[in-house]
Amino acid sequence: MSEVQNLSCCIDGLDEILGGFRKPSTILIAGTAGVGKTTMSLQMLSNAAKNGEKTLYIPLTTETAGKAERLHSIYPFLDENVQIYPISRPAAEKDPLSTLIDIGNVIASENPDRLVIDPITPIGFGFVEQERRRFFYTLDSMLKESNAFVMLTGELLEDQIHGNVASHLTDGIIYLSKENSGYHTAHKLKVLKMLGIEPESRAMCTAREYSYDVSSEGFAAYPRLIVENTDGITETRIKSGIENFDLMLHGGMLAGNSMLIAGEPGTGKSIFGWQFLVEGLKNGEKGIIVTYNELPQQIILEAAKLGCDLQQYVDSGSLKFIHSNPEDIHPDEHATRLKELVESMEATRLVVDGLINLEITFPDVIKLRGYLQRLTSYLKARGVTSVITTELNAEENDRIMSKDASFIMDTLVTVRQVVYSNEVKRYIRILKCKGSKHALNMREYTITDTGIDINCDVIR
Repeated sequence: MSEVQNLSCCIDGLDEILGGFRKPSTILIAGTAGVGKTTMSLQMLSNAAKNGEKTLYIPLTTETAGKAERLHSIYPFLDENVQIYPISRPAAEKDPLSTLIDIGNVIASENPDRLVIDPITPIGFGFVEQERRRFFYTLDSMLKESNAFVMLTGELLEDQIHGNVASHLTDGIIYLSKENSGYHTAHKLKVLKMLGIEPESRAMCTAREYSYDVSSEGFAAYPRLIVENTDGITETRIKSGIENFDLMLHGGMLAGNSMLIAGEPGTGKSIFGWQFLVEGLKNGEKGIIVTYNELPQQIILEAAKLGCDLQQYVDSGSLKFIHSNPEDIHPDEHATRLKELVESMEATRLVVDGLINLEITFPDVIKLRGYLQRLTSYLKARGVTSVITTELNAEENDRIMSKDASFIMDTLVTVRQVVYSNEVKRYIRILKCKGSKHALNMREYTITDTGIDINCDVIR
């Protein structure tokens, strides 16, 4: 028996979910047409080939002539070192024994490190169940003798998987599906079975559903944010960039805390975020701005009018932007991009401007709450202090639009504007601040040429 080796999944994000593949082993990738089974398989083979592994792709197809050229035109990421050996699908359905011999010969000839048969389900379609099982047991023995890592794809619904003989012969089963969710199509990955990995990791990955993306650029899975330690949690106070606001917090913001600022348009929510960010940047910290509706260059120009020179920090690499179109937001992809940026630049301050744009992509309130909880917990553990803006609906008794976020965030602030005798007055109030005393009354503030200026007089 060959010694089991650990292999990279060679698919973005999947190593973090599964901890890698095992060789030799056989994995079934199941799902209906169009969910990305082929893209996932070719992505794995291409990345493995680039790493020097011998890879073999056996597609069952109705067009064997010119199949390799067609695949390269459809999948531009496909590496030229991936060996492609197409087999006639009609022949595999009618004469599986000849197909079995054909597959055995090409495997023996190529001796691949990784092998994909795509799809496996049509083989022996016309067989009675007993003969079909005998065929798959023989195929399984042949694949095990090859000592390769094998990936089989199957055109199956989730409730059909365990009734298919191939599922009983594999070491792991991954199910891919898609559904309409909010403004985009949600791709979901489930790990139904995975042998050979640590029990704790297996329990974790098989109990959850993961998002993935499939496009002409390939296949990428998005692991959930996991808080591995709490070393970043402290009781250190930091400056907000707005002097009297720090007084309202009895000494400043708590490092690593999340603050939600809710207000109507024109109340200075974004300005508050810029001042908070610049306060850290000018003291050598690094920061990130997450924006949805406004382009980064627009923000840089608007902030410059208030004396906030963001461009110099962009040029130095201490400030970076994540910009997403609200219609194209993929929450888990968004979280992965944020995580990678936070860790690569060791950011300590974050501004998310317009949380409502992200929230509308969640049709399920429970999933939204879970996502926000994981995000804020991750930032706290990394020691990242965040200011997040959202909308306040003055026509509905100052209802905070991001209701779930208002419960999850550490600090909740509202900014309002009221018209008195044709004069607009603005007020700021801290509704809560976990772990800290804070002013209970509103304070009036103005937006000047240099930003937000909170008056000392308390409005009782």
